Amino acid sequence: MAMREQRRRKSTGFLFGELAGMLSASLENHYDFVLAWELRPGEVPEPGTEPVVHVMTGNLITPCRLNGLKGRVLVYEDEGARIRTIREKDIPDGL
Repeated sequence: MAMREQRRRKSTGFLFGELAGMLSASLENHYDFVLAWELRPGEVPEPGTEPVVHVMTGNLITPCRLNGLKGRVLVYEDEGARIRTIREKDIPDGL
């Protein structure tokens, strides 16, 4: 009986160049850019329970929601939350 050939799982690694391209396109198109770390708790590391990172672009954040997020950052500042605000005209060309 022939042994089954084991195949390597295709790498789904995210390239930082792709991330930079998404950020650049978002800035050019005046879109929101959201990067979020989602914890998926599990008792034992099982497939589907490991943390994942979501990168989202588009018209996603309303002014009301943005103010709520800013306030939340201030509440959790002592736990390491940070916010950095930059005027659009101060963003270097070619980013």
